[in-house]
Amino acid sequence: MFFVGAALCLSLFWFVRKKAHWTISGFLAVIGGASLAYSFLGGWIIALLTWIIGFITGLFPEPISPNSVVAAVCVFVLVLVVTDVWKDKKLDEHGQWAAICLPVLLLAAGGGVGATGATVVDGIAGAGSNIFGPVLGW
Repeated sequence: MFFVGAALCLSLFWFVRKKAHWTISGFLAVIGGASLAYSFLGGWIIALLTWIIGFITGLFPEPISPNSVVAAVCVFVLVLVVTDVWKDKKLDEHGQWAAICLPVLLLAAGGGVGATGATVVDGIAGAGSNIFGPVLGW
């Protein structure tokens, strides 16, 4: 269910990202990213991401949690998106792609960032399935 919704939103995003107003493409990017994060593909991406980061952090002598590294990356990406919108009052192409990737990162993150991010992503994915579900016949 979430994979089909993500495919619909992300394909619409791909077609309207340069033609429509940035709020429409940003909306589709956020809904598509949240749906992708809850799909089976998002689970695979999360598992692969935490495995790769766990392998890299395992090379350091001090133990570092891969989830903490992902949480730091989430905060960094979120600050980049906010400063991009703050600077020119619109979400540029890099910010839109970050909006697609950020829900997957938030589900992989640990600590307070991960808990809060998972709640937000869950709400956005639920709203996306409620919006696009009747269109798809769910």
